[in-house]
Amino acid sequence: MHKVIPIGLLAALLSPAALAQEMAAPRLTLEDIHASGAFSSAFFEGGKWADEGPVVTFVEQDGDRAHLVRYDLETEARERLVDGATLYAPDVERTVGIDGYAYSPDGASLLVYTDSERVWRYDTKGYYYVYDLETQRLAPIARREDGFQMFAKFSPDGRRVAFVRNRDLFVVDLADGSEKRLTDDGAPGTIINGTSDWVYEEEFGLRDGWAWSPDGARIAYVQLDESNTREFAMADLRGQYPELERFRYPKAGEANSEIRVGVVDVATGARRFFDAGTWRAGGDDAEYISSLGWTPEENGESRVWFFRLNRAQNRVDMLYGDPKDMSTRLVLREENDTWIDVETSFGDLAGGTITYLDDGRHFVWMSERDGYRHLYLYENDGTLARQLTKGAWNVTEFHGVDFDRDALYVTATEASPLERHLYRLSFEDSDAPPVRITERAGSHDVDMSPDLQYYIDRFTDTQTPLVATLCKADGECLKTLEDNAALRERLAAYDLPSPEFVQAPGADGTSLNGWMLKPSDFDPSRQYPLLLYVYGGPGSQTVRNAWGGSRYLWHAYLAEEHDIVVASVDNRGTGGRGKEFKSATYENLGILEAEDQIAAARHFSALPYIDAERTGMWGWSYGGFLTLMSLLYGDGPDTFELGVSVAPVTSWRQYDTIYTERYMSTPQRNAEGYRNSAPATWADRLRDAQDLLIVHGDLDDNVHFQNTVQMADALQAAGKQFDLMIYPGRNHGIYGGGARLHLYTLVTRYIAENL
Repeated sequence: MHKVIPIGLLAALLSPAALAQEMAAPRLTLEDIHASGAFSSAFFEGGKWADEGPVVTFVEQDGDRAHLVRYDLETEARERLVDGATLYAPDVERTVGIDGYAYSPDGASLLVYTDSERVWRYDTKGYYYVYDLETQRLAPIARREDGFQMFAKFSPDGRRVAFVRNRDLFVVDLADGSEKRLTDDGAPGTIINGTSDWVYEEEFGLRDGWAWSPDGARIAYVQLDESNTREFAMADLRGQYPELERFRYPKAGEANSEIRVGVVDVATGARRFFDAGTWRAGGDDAEYISSLGWTPEENGESRVWFFRLNRAQNRVDMLYGDPKDMSTRLVLREENDTWIDVETSFGDLAGGTITYLDDGRHFVWMSERDGYRHLYLYENDGTLARQLTKGAWNVTEFHGVDFDRDALYVTATEASPLERHLYRLSFEDSDAPPVRITERAGSHDVDMSPDLQYYIDRFTDTQTPLVATLCKADGECLKTLEDNAALRERLAAYDLPSPEFVQAPGADGTSLNGWMLKPSDFDPSRQYPLLLYVYGGPGSQTVRNAWGGSRYLWHAYLAEEHDIVVASVDNRGTGGRGKEFKSATYENLGILEAEDQIAAARHFSALPYIDAERTGMWGWSYGGFLTLMSLLYGDGPDTFELGVSVAPVTSWRQYDTIYTERYMSTPQRNAEGYRNSAPATWADRLRDAQDLLIVHGDLDDNVHFQNTVQMADALQAAGKQFDLMIYPGRNHGIYGGGARLHLYTLVTRYIAENL
């Protein structure tokens, strides 16, 4: 039957005004979002702060040349410190780029890092050169043919450079170029000196594992022995024969690398190790060393500080090691009923747990001991002086203390767990209320200058991509450094819907933070399908007043082009709301989270404009795991009609020791928790009417493809139908070679056709 269009409506559709309106309202496309870069946000990298003033140095790329530039952010005065044309490397007979750089202590030369390559997550192996700023000559610190160099650093006197190569430490005398091997036992599959293994890098952020002593006489370093850890193999099946990639990956309940802290005398090469009970001692009482460094010099002497954790990660000991007699002393002990966060590579623990102050007498310690993450002042000998910050909010970053102004600067959630702001507090009076410096509602990523007189404010909110501003410490903003004006103008033409912050009840009635994204032509008299986006892992947040990038744009695309209401809820166990809320899921990952997501979905489905028979969920990584749990556990089969699970953990027995046991203990101690927390356990609860799509890259070194294989096996054994997409050669991020556009095209079609 042909639909009859009224003449008046037809005239309106064909009128110049209507045509102009149609032309003025471009539509989002998947290609624009995921393949073209049309909505890529410009960023302000900032560079490295100078010691004083609003001055930074940064690398400026000019074609195939990389220049080092000094830039006054306030006056815009520029000075080229290094012309890329002078970075001629004689050993490779070409100019090289700058992937990283560090000044020598006297400022006369640069240590230039170049031609770097990725080691799992970051480009941490490459080649180092010393560049003389006066003569403009570049000299390699070592021969390339001997292997990649890692984590090279000038000695405190600037006369030597030390680095890691092939799992051993080396030092080079810059006067004559002579190289000395400081350790000689590094070997694949056994000993690692000065850096770490896969799991320490991934979960503690421990990559650079060595440090010069302040006097340059010694080097402290971590040594690992991975002999007893098990090897994991991944097969690249894209060629005629499989190419195997093997690496050590300790899974929950299995043996970790042994670890200890050593000190090597640079002059003599003598090596000794502290006895901290972590090295081949057996038991779980002293299992990990997560970080190390040297204390400030006192009476010409310095000690090695390092953190020791038990296997359960609910006790952290800060130890001092004396390099003269290799004795150790317990300086501080932190204990908790659940776990203690010391990782610095994920979430809100920016800047680390400990900061030594410039007064040479104190350090600041970050702790959740009162239920929220706050700062505590200690004497350098470990005597607690006082608590510095207080309140029902979290410190997310400590920027420093300006003693002259009695000012302590932090980024915190004091205004709202959905936002991040810069605050000034009194260092002397801990009872004085915090003074909020950043005013605009949203998320402020603050980078303060070393003298604490200026900061760069990288601001976003749900509708504003990055705006970078130079400000004084009192909050007076001097100039805009990057406003993303072109992107904001482009976005404005689309008139996209804005996320609306909402509250939803959890399974126990706890009020949960959420957002909801409705089509811009939303009609409350209609009924819409609902899609929940979830991550939900410990300490994470998807509900923030911050720019969501391509993920937000894709959700807006679903709302605009497919009339789907998209929502997200931060379940119990997520961050920003204190230790008790975050720890609720301890030893039972996925259970309370799924119950909360189910309760939230039912709450939304009861709204008059939501079709309760069309409810779906999607997530990636932990969100993929939680999607499966939410579909299968408890009332999930009666709540969700669709799920899209990308790169999911399907049994925590398949994930690494440090992350998993932090939240779940070991399988030996918590067998029931591991069983209940595995989506594969509940595979037989998938309803025939539920549509499930699982997506995974088969070279995922983080959440192994093995998880999806085992989930598929469990679903098939239960006679359940589901859909599966594999991305050959792709890792946890599933990108490159058009994979990202392919994935989102697939998922979009799947949701549109089934929801």
